[in-house]
Amino acid sequence: MTPTAAQDPPDASTGPTPAVPPPARKSVWTPKQKLVRAVWGTVGRVLWELLPPARASLIRLFGGRVGRGCSFGSGVDIAIPWNIRCGDRVQVADRVILYGLGPITIGDDTVIDYRAHLCAGTHDMTDSRFPLLKPPIAVGRGCFIGLDAYIGPGVELGDRCRVAPRASVYKSAPADTWLRGNPARPFDPAAEGETP
Repeated sequence: MTPTAAQDPPDASTGPTPAVPPPARKSVWTPKQKLVRAVWGTVGRVLWELLPPARASLIRLFGGRVGRGCSFGSGVDIAIPWNIRCGDRVQVADRVILYGLGPITIGDDTVIDYRAHLCAGTHDMTDSRFPLLKPPIAVGRGCFIGLDAYIGPGVELGDRCRVAPRASVYKSAPADTWLRGNPARPFDPAAEGETP
């Protein structure tokens, strides 16, 4: 298109700034880990659905540690099986997400209810490369994580903690704490007429 009297010719000094390529991102996973993850996400997923009684053994086969008497529901999503560490008699309900980029440790007799999400992974937003961070999650013995609750990276819950349905926990809590809300805050069930 030829410039007319009504149009100024383009000014090279005000043209678009050349794009700066983003810093290179490097994978935190070794080739072996990538291969194991691929096998887990394909063959492991099929076996998970076909052999419910063998789910704990399947996690062990892929490097996780699972105690005696544990049960895992259908549709449980485990990102990195070798980062899962369960005590005895842990119950994980259907459609729970154990996003174990970092270690997730779950104590004896803990129950994780339907669709709860334990997220042991995030990114450093202050770095333009957004490197992966893998802060661990530790859940004590005899805890209850309610329906659709969220446990964030780096959180440690002491023994016998109770997380209410749909609560979002971003900070650690000592033993015997009851938590609810988003962000989750401690509350006293006895003071509100609830049975501890």
